[in-house]
Amino acid sequence: MSMIGAYERLSSVLFGVSKPFLNMLSRLEGADGMWPGRLGHTAEGFASAGPYDLWIQAVSVGEVAVAEAIIAAIEKKAPTLKILVSSSTPAGYARALSSVGRRFSVIPYPLDFPQVVRRITSTVRPSVYACIETELWPNLICSVQRMGARTVLMNARISARSFPRYRMLRPVFRPVLAGFSRICAISEVHAARLEELGVARERIVITGNAKYEGLLSRPSEARRKALRERLGIGEGTPVLVAGSVRGGEERYLAHVYTRLKARFPDLVLFLVPRHPKRVPSFVKVLDSAGVGHQNWSSIEMEGARKSDLVLVDVIGPLFDLYGLATAAFVGGSLVPKGGQNLMEPAAWGCPVISGLHTENFEEARLSLEEAGGGIFVEDLEGMESSLDGILRSRERRESMGQAARLALEGLCRGAATRQAEILLHVLGEAGHEA
Repeated sequence: MSMIGAYERLSSVLFGVSKPFLNMLSRLEGADGMWPGRLGHTAEGFASAGPYDLWIQAVSVGEVAVAEAIIAAIEKKAPTLKILVSSSTPAGYARALSSVGRRFSVIPYPLDFPQVVRRITSTVRPSVYACIETELWPNLICSVQRMGARTVLMNARISARSFPRYRMLRPVFRPVLAGFSRICAISEVHAARLEELGVARERIVITGNAKYEGLLSRPSEARRKALRERLGIGEGTPVLVAGSVRGGEERYLAHVYTRLKARFPDLVLFLVPRHPKRVPSFVKVLDSAGVGHQNWSSIEMEGARKSDLVLVDVIGPLFDLYGLATAAFVGGSLVPKGGQNLMEPAAWGCPVISGLHTENFEEARLSLEEAGGGIFVEDLEGMESSLDGILRSRERRESMGQAARLALEGLCRGAATRQAEILLHVLGEAGHEA
């Protein structure tokens, strides 16, 4: 029996064992939650909307941003296509509903049990199934391929940290990858890793990273001005934005902020946890350090900022806050979490500070380092020193900000447009005239 066959049989047994528990979760959450969709149940009327031309799977918020950029490029050339977008996480699902849900169908990504994926794939009946950033669930991919759908892997990347695991599981992933019509790798490094896993080189196209193309047009001077006025922050006020903070990094930031505040009395810090559920632990850290703060939600209720340290306890404001930043620290990087999107502050022309753990954003880090738009530090002393230098020198922060934006522009290279063209080409191969 093949490894894929063994996986399918084992997952089928696991579904039988766990089905009562999964059904209970679905009932408790209700029809408006994600669990019914995870089990392959769709809203009334959804089945009659099929078949779909494209099914695009985007794991979470970052991948949904990629999907948005690719869909925008597709709409310019084939505005009448029927597109379905799925996402695996609550945050990604919410983002997809708000961004593309008005024009296209959005569903939770089904669990990779054979009984579940057969139900959903027979309903969706896509001509092309496209998954983003090495989202490889064997049962679903094999199911759509058996139905005759073409499959495409978009924005494909395998980080240096995860590559050894993929190599260890090569007997499982090799036949899955072999079934893709095209694989859009974000760089030569990732293309080589995919080739080592058994992908034929002629099926790999190096397109660049579509995650970054959509960032170029997102900044808005009108939004920046309105947010500055709303928060009572003058043009000359130094602002530090610490985004996607996780893994205890808040302790470093509380310490650095206290020290910098003594030198720059009007310094404002926006502290943004990667996960809002961590807000209570952030509050404990700030309280124990004797640092006063105000939650973002209280600003929304009261309409005024009353503290120079704002703890952002909701999802949504981070990107626009980068537009106010004199400098930005991108979290998940002083601790071994792989980093977060370094190019979001770069889109605003903002100097970028990060730790060394940026394995999930290798190209972004290299581009920022080469251009001089980012500084990558080992510890809080390095962070404090780098921020101090940026806050003291207007010339330095302007130079770094311009370099950061140029680094972003260099990374894009029309990646989303190129991947959209590949999807439309594969759709044509499947017999569909876009």
